[in-house]
Amino acid sequence: MPLDFIAGFVLGLIDLIRLSLIVAIPVFLVVLVGQVLGKKVEKKFEQSWIVSAFITTFIVLLPIVFFAYLIPYAMGYFASPFVGMPLPEFMQLTVVDYAMMVILTIIKNVITAFIFAVLLMPLLFFASFVEEKLKKKTKLPPLANLFIAVFTTAFAAWIIILFIFPWIYTGIFELLWWGL
Repeated sequence: MPLDFIAGFVLGLIDLIRLSLIVAIPVFLVVLVGQVLGKKVEKKFEQSWIVSAFITTFIVLLPIVFFAYLIPYAMGYFASPFVGMPLPEFMQLTVVDYAMMVILTIIKNVITAFIFAVLLMPLLFFASFVEEKLKKKTKLPPLANLFIAVFTTAFAAWIIILFIFPWIYTGIFELLWWGL
């Protein structure tokens, strides 16, 4: 009985580490882009680190939110057997209808990206803290320190999402597609 508990705990920890690594790799690439963008924002607008980090996070998240929001619609459209067929007259939309859909989608996704940027700020602070501590204590290259900080943050985020606030996972998806 105790061996089953220990084996389950160890295997669960291995899965959590694996999940964190799967998330950390693309996030690391996004963070590299965000750091370059953040330096330009900080220099151009002469803002504090917190303001430039928030602006950078928002700018980086905006295309990700648009892509994540629109890709299911595109996949559904192209998978439909009715693609290219004319619609009945009562179902056809006007230019105003299309313009309203585009404008409302842009507004919704901008607000959603803003909310996601606010929600990611504590994780950004944690990652910055870990990176600064690693700079002081280790002699690793800066990219290695950054990847370890991103991995540690992803690990902490998955612990929070899976064990402390499990409703966050579904809430993020609901906010992305059905929120506002």
